[in-house]
Amino acid sequence: MTENGFEKALKAFQSRLTASERAQCRVTTLDDLKVTILTIQAEQRVRKEMMHMGRIRSFLEAMEHFGKVIEVFLNTTNILAFVWGPVKLLLLTASCWSESFDVLLDAYQLISENLPVFQGFQSIFARNDRMQVVLESVWSDILDFHIQALLLRQFFRSLWKDFKSRFQHLLSDLQRQKALVESHANQIHIQNYELDRLRIFDEFEHSQARRSEERYMFVMQWISAAAAIRDHEDFCAVRQEQYDATNKWPSRWILQNEEVRAWLAPQVPKASTLWINAIPGAGKSVLASIIVDEIKEKDLGPVAFFYCKHQDPDKSSFISVMRAILSQLIAQKRHLVPHYYDEGIASGEVRLQSIKLCKKLLSFMLQSIPRGFLVVDGLDECNVSQRKSLLDFFKEVVNICDNINPGKIRILILSREEPDIKSYLLTETVIRLDSQDTRQDIEPYVRHRANLVQKKFGLTTEDREYIEQNVLDRTQGMFLYAKLVMMNLEGQPSLHHLREELEPDCFPNGLDQAYSRNLHRIQTNERAAAGKILSLMLCSRRPLRWREVQAAVSINPVDQDIDSARRLSKHISDICGSLVKVLPGDRIEFVHATASFYIIDSGYITRFSAEYTMMLPCLHYLTFECFEEHEGDDKRSWFAVEGYYAFQDYAVAHWADHLVALLEPSRDTSINQLDDHKAISGAFVIFTDRFHADLAVSSFDENSSLNCDQFQSLECFPIICTLWTHVKSFKTLLDDRRDEVSLPSLGRTLRKNRKILEDISKSVAENTNEMAALQSFYGAHWFKCSKLSCYYFHEGFGSEFSRQAHYDRHDRPFRYEEDNCPAAAIGFGSLK
Repeated sequence: MTENGFEKALKAFQSRLTASERAQCRVTTLDDLKVTILTIQAEQRVRKEMMHMGRIRSFLEAMEHFGKVIEVFLNTTNILAFVWGPVKLLLLTASCWSESFDVLLDAYQLISENLPVFQGFQSIFARNDRMQVVLESVWSDILDFHIQALLLRQFFRSLWKDFKSRFQHLLSDLQRQKALVESHANQIHIQNYELDRLRIFDEFEHSQARRSEERYMFVMQWISAAAAIRDHEDFCAVRQEQYDATNKWPSRWILQNEEVRAWLAPQVPKASTLWINAIPGAGKSVLASIIVDEIKEKDLGPVAFFYCKHQDPDKSSFISVMRAILSQLIAQKRHLVPHYYDEGIASGEVRLQSIKLCKKLLSFMLQSIPRGFLVVDGLDECNVSQRKSLLDFFKEVVNICDNINPGKIRILILSREEPDIKSYLLTETVIRLDSQDTRQDIEPYVRHRANLVQKKFGLTTEDREYIEQNVLDRTQGMFLYAKLVMMNLEGQPSLHHLREELEPDCFPNGLDQAYSRNLHRIQTNERAAAGKILSLMLCSRRPLRWREVQAAVSINPVDQDIDSARRLSKHISDICGSLVKVLPGDRIEFVHATASFYIIDSGYITRFSAEYTMMLPCLHYLTFECFEEHEGDDKRSWFAVEGYYAFQDYAVAHWADHLVALLEPSRDTSINQLDDHKAISGAFVIFTDRFHADLAVSSFDENSSLNCDQFQSLECFPIICTLWTHVKSFKTLLDDRRDEVSLPSLGRTLRKNRKILEDISKSVAENTNEMAALQSFYGAHWFKCSKLSCYYFHEGFGSEFSRQAHYDRHDRPFRYEEDNCPAAAIGFGSLK
């Protein structure tokens, strides 16, 4: 039997209810609803918050009459239970907040005022088959209102402004239906109404979708979370790579662990927080990615995750973790975007920076969702104060959520067994991984790599098995150790070198020795290049891209140009071996946090020398002809095409940071220990001479100079003090000037250089060799923010329009919340 419009609308409505909501609706009667209303009134009387409940009475009466009219078209009884049930749920929820309750009562009053009069028109409905279309539309509108309101019922007051446009649209449709009924509309009028209704609804839905997407993009840009999803995809790629090599998915055994299964199960677990700890290099990040994917694939609930990285400020702080978790949950709960949009507008922040606000927004989200999972990997890579803040917050929010519904929010933390983390999580569910857990992943990997070594060097089966056994005996559960050792063996240039590596005196024991052998393998003619790359990576103030490293090593201080002949023809993986990895988007990172620790601790590179390696080219580079303020546009365009500006974003933003790192009096190593005093003195002199007019405004100050006297043995001591004073004075600024380039002439030059790059990007066609060459220098985001501290200063935007929208948030961060306001789109400079 074909469903009519009433039945289709009801079926669609029920499909969007939860199981508990459907069950409650089926048994709710009008009498039940009236009892609920009386109970709410009694509670309000006690609280002295009585409200005019008569506003809902007319709606209930109209629905009673409506039910009698449409029951002839339906094969089910008590159809209005699917009106009484939602009304009851909404009233019970809203009654806890007086403002929400008042808004809800007003909404029902407006609906009743715009409903057709059903009493007395039964004969018209019976005689006119086409009038059924009008009744179906009324039924559809009433159900649509309730399904939308149910989604928002916990946030009715805060989301009402956004819902109001949809509500007004519904009221307009009801008004048209009312006019048709009261005018005894004929068939032609009703047909026209049907066509108009479809067109109007289609236009409205398109408009709403566009508006919702704009607000969602605004919220995502405001939060500006680190790319946790990209990190997750990197670890998924590691799993895929191992599967391709061994024909076995790695680390799936973690899903069979009883504690993990209990944590994932629908039942309430022993503890809402699960802590998996293991030694460095045991593959904890891969385990995290597997558990995240299991939650997604089984659709167990919203899941948010984060992979901490100690070298990256955007991935090792409390607020960076909170922002990432919040943005992922909002992406999965898009109906809450209006609430976060309003919060972003009201904050006046271009990027969510307030820790207090971030905690409030995330707590709100976690309390609102029925069930959710949070996975944080590498907590030990944050410093002690940051992880204390994270653990305090997690403990607080879990306690709140457990009181609402035990086990509704479940948190998984993966880290090393650090004392402070252990003291926080000792009472939670703890899984300590040992060497036997990870051996089942390590064995097939080692066998695969040993086969490759055997084929490359023509080894016997006995030799191959010797390698396998030696590696497996020493892994101690560290997959990273196995990877470093096998890659080192495979990378040996000859059988002779391989046999040397297999000697007992050379074969590494532990992670440090594995790193040592990889550093030893770097060939003599590549050692200098590798040392420079590793130095740049060690001290960079943000993660570098390979194209930026290529630009940095191409800086020729003697000829004062970017020498393309200095570009590295070999890939970074061929130069630095298994110490580094290249990620999508041209990003380069150490293979593991322990790699950078070892390089410093072993003395292979000191942090001081790394800072020197970065600072010296920065100072020279910024004095090149391409940074001449009065250079012509033609010459500037030539520099752009030749890749001269590939390093400018980093050098302009961070030259002063590296200067301070070298001159900071508290450092154990001083500038006097550098062998080449002439080189650094020359760089200081050239830099100061170029920007003397900008530096002249910074007067020498005993307080800011601190212990500059320790450098008096250098001829350039006065220049050092001038630069130190300038940088220290700039860093003490507390106003917007701190977001500007400290050297005004350099700031003006940067704007000109960027303008040239933007013009070139507009004039060069996509998908051409010319554009490909340019993107190898500059990437695809040419339109950069001008504020130094902004993430988009170096990340940029793909279009001028996107950047302008971003600038509007910088310059006019406060917005009036009404869409009808002419200035709503551009905002205001203050709250006044």
